[in-house]
Amino acid sequence: MKVLITLGPTQEPIDSVRYITNASSGKMGSALAKEAILRGYETTIVSGPVDLRLPDGAKILPVRTAKEMVETSLYELRDNYDIFISTAAIVDYSPEAHEGKIKSNIKDLKIILKPNPKLTWLVRESFPRIFIVAFKAEYNVSEDKLIESARLKLEKENLNLVIANDIKKSGFGSDTTEVYLINKKNINYIPPNSKNNIARKIWKIIDREMEGG
Repeated sequence: MKVLITLGPTQEPIDSVRYITNASSGKMGSALAKEAILRGYETTIVSGPVDLRLPDGAKILPVRTAKEMVETSLYELRDNYDIFISTAAIVDYSPEAHEGKIKSNIKDLKIILKPNPKLTWLVRESFPRIFIVAFKAEYNVSEDKLIESARLKLEKENLNLVIANDIKKSGFGSDTTEVYLINKKNINYIPPNSKNNIARKIWKIIDREMEGG
């Protein structure tokens, strides 16, 4: 079984010294990669900038920007992967990067942001048969809203499994979390636990789905 996992944030340059990013730690993606390796799966990680030791035994492809993450993932996936797990928090919008350093005394500085492409859409379009797992993070929403948002993503992007969580409850960088796993048939709730244990439970469900269960 061949698995590609994206993890971490991206950094979108504003100028040569500043950038837009987010607080994604990459810990959930790293835990999923570690568990995949333990299961004997050939594992590749496309990693944004993280302060994290990634698991031994994985092929590591470091990237910085959303463009690099999209292009690297799509190129690597041509090598007959079975599963794509998108845990990376790709920044939604990128500025037009300014060469050099923008002066700090400019009043009313305006930065134009353009939307980045959705990696999961591109993966499904390019690889119709691959099993795609994506994450959906919301902030301070009800359980019903969280599940509804995940279901919408599942249907709109033609995914196999969506893992949803409310980052207000655990936050980026935490070693624990709680998640809902949503597919076309079922909703599975995993209560607060370590990300390593949650990764193990996620893989049990993925394996069952891959076997047609």
